Amino acid sequence: SSGINAEYGARLGAEVLILARNKVTCESAVAEIKEVTKNEKVSHHIVDLASFASIRDFATSFLSSYNQLDILINNAGLVSPPFDVTEENIEAHVGVNYLGHFYLTRLLSDMLVKCRSKVVVLSSRAHEQGEIKLGDLEGEVPGIFCPPKERSATLDWKRYSISNRARVYFARELIVRHPELTAVSLHPGVIKTELDRGMGACVRRITSCLSCLMKTPVQGAATTLHCATNDMSAHNGKYFMDSAPSPLKSGAIIPDVQVKLWDVSAAVCERFEK
Repeated sequence: SSGINAEYGARLGAEVLILARNKVTCESAVAEIKEVTKNEKVSHHIVDLASFASIRDFATSFLSSYNQLDILINNAGLVSPPFDVTEENIEAHVGVNYLGHFYLTRLLSDMLVKCRSKVVVLSSRAHEQGEIKLGDLEGEVPGIFCPPKERSATLDWKRYSISNRARVYFARELIVRHPELTAVSLHPGVIKTELDRGMGACVRRITSCLSCLMKTPVQGAATTLHCATNDMSAHNGKYFMDSAPSPLKSGAIIPDVQVKLWDVSAAVCERFEK
């Protein structure tokens, strides 16, 4: 809800809808964007990606009010949140960073396909440490979604990394399941944001010391905006860094895992839709 991506869209004259959990921050961002861009077609909706019910409520409202969606930016992310699990008892990092976006996109998929839309999925270079094995995707409740038995900064980072590997898989498999769409994933860079607010004091001190090496929020939005506003058809399914396609680390993508992750994610969503 920082509003940087939304501001750029508003400057282009687009109708922009910002989704966020924090009502006060979101309303402030909308007001500021309207003032700066003089575009009144900017609005917001409160959505909690840790709640399928909240996601469903938004999707129902959106589909009843709009008949077009050109670009969907799946942007939300957290690390070391104050809660362990989502409302559906899904591990928080995977539940919010990946499955919440998966479910939102799933609910909007008919409109996205009809409009031949573009989906931009923010990930992180942390995906390189986020190995997902086929065994993590087995069982009635696959291990990737299971609540944590313990918490630590190291384990939280591992789960954060896994959630970002899942996001890369998501963008790649999305265009297989829906070839009418264009989708890319990206690493926005290490940005001075509040992403580390849930981490321990020691980690926050380290990130504070390194802040001079981090991108500003405006700089961090550059790759997202590049992918959102340029033709990506020649790079469909690719991963971007610094506004350019970037090769994934060798072994990062296992085709069987990509397919299985989609299937078990869809099964989880279906279970909570009943």
